[in-house]
Amino acid sequence: MEFGKIKDKHITAAAELEAACLDTAWTEAQIKEAAAREDTLYLSATEGEELCAVASCVFSAFEAMIENVATAEEHRRKNAAAGLLRLIEAEAANRGLEQISLEVASRNAAAIALYTKAGFKRAGIRKGFYRRQNDDALVMIKELDAQ
Repeated sequence: MEFGKIKDKHITAAAELEAACLDTAWTEAQIKEAAAREDTLYLSATEGEELCAVASCVFSAFEAMIENVATAEEHRRKNAAAGLLRLIEAEAANRGLEQISLEVASRNAAAIALYTKAGFKRAGIRKGFYRRQNDDALVMIKELDAQ
């Protein structure tokens, strides 16, 4: 599996993947704009020409905020999302940031397990955040080592 910044040829597939997986999916236009910004990282995991997973992250002065992570069902449990998280962490550390934060549906046990394994800890809850799923969002944070 290869990991890196999303390529233009995968933007349509990325929007479709997000729409299939997420309550907070981005459109093709949003993904294209994010991929071009300095304060945003839009990553993909691919096998050959096939898009396996995507992740987006926005950087601020002190933290990286993971916006979306989506993995195609047939590629789950193959370390696609974990590889994308490692790239985000490396970029956040490179930028000298203090933490990475994210929100995850409270009933998404697989994602919570992934984030916990990656070193994220529960920091709070946002009641009713995911309307389509009728679910709360767990806020999770990973503190980064001081540079």
